[in-house]
Amino acid sequence: MAFVADGSQWCFDGWHPQEIVDGFEKLLERVSVARDRNETVWIGDDLQTRHVLGALDLWSLFSPIAPIQLPAEIGQELAAWLGRAPHYADEKEWPDGLTDALIRVDDDAEVQNDDLAWAHHWVRAGRAVACLCLTQSGPHTTVSRQGVATVHWIQSEADHRAFWRSAVDVEGDNQETLERLAPHAFPDLYFHINVWRGVGRFGGGYAAVRGQLRRYLSVLDDHGCWAFTHPPPALHPGEPVLPAAGRPSNQVIERRFHGFNLDMAPENPDVHSDGTCRRAREIELADRTLYCEWHGKLERHRNRIYIHEPVPEAGGKVVIAFFHEHLPLP
Repeated sequence: MAFVADGSQWCFDGWHPQEIVDGFEKLLERVSVARDRNETVWIGDDLQTRHVLGALDLWSLFSPIAPIQLPAEIGQELAAWLGRAPHYADEKEWPDGLTDALIRVDDDAEVQNDDLAWAHHWVRAGRAVACLCLTQSGPHTTVSRQGVATVHWIQSEADHRAFWRSAVDVEGDNQETLERLAPHAFPDLYFHINVWRGVGRFGGGYAAVRGQLRRYLSVLDDHGCWAFTHPPPALHPGEPVLPAAGRPSNQVIERRFHGFNLDMAPENPDVHSDGTCRRAREIELADRTLYCEWHGKLERHRNRIYIHEPVPEAGGKVVIAFFHEHLPLP
């Protein structure tokens, strides 16, 4: 699933004009990111006609006689988005209970919110939908007469990724769900075309590794590129680097991953020297052969995730190459 614009927060009485601009810019950035990742953003039928400042609707804010002056570019970007945005009311499938739009968020009073109802009732039905908003972020408990659901409000990239990672639990934590949602939950990872076949090669199957696997993928998505490429001697983001320090050594990279609580290491040289073992760790990517020696230990003696540092052929992303109980050793 995806997102719905929460129009209940488009109420700008008492806002400074710059606050309105900042809110719209953040929102439009999220819409752009969602579009780039092939994620739907629905809007409500009344989003462009409801009062947003006194008796003014959205488009009246950009008229010459409006009591505030907003940049014309913001209006143009909003028009470009809203002019082609899908309306959730036009969808053929609706969640059960959608007509119950009187919803309480956390300990607030109940309010009528049709946009939130679209997300709330879909989450109750086991399909992940979040709200794009101007003033709220993170997961919140929502309650209607039909039941309870945790709904995410999205303002930032961190909110965005956290929602998709939680969606695995909403839609059923199994291999198929993780594979389907992985491009959204871990957008800075490149999953090799055959990698998901390896889930069945984990000792104990997916059930034995699902918590650790998702943790490794999350950290690699958030920090993997930094760990592989940031100049030394920094071991954590924000630490200083040496002038003209160059690329980090394997030892520095390994220590960085350990700092993120990942047990990651490169293979010993004898693995590369053994033709069978080397080929078992190689993949083809855009006419290039990659030897994927870095591996994460999901368990102490079994179940490995084999990766490769970022390469241009993978769009500069960390490559997730193999899932396996353990590839052969010499």
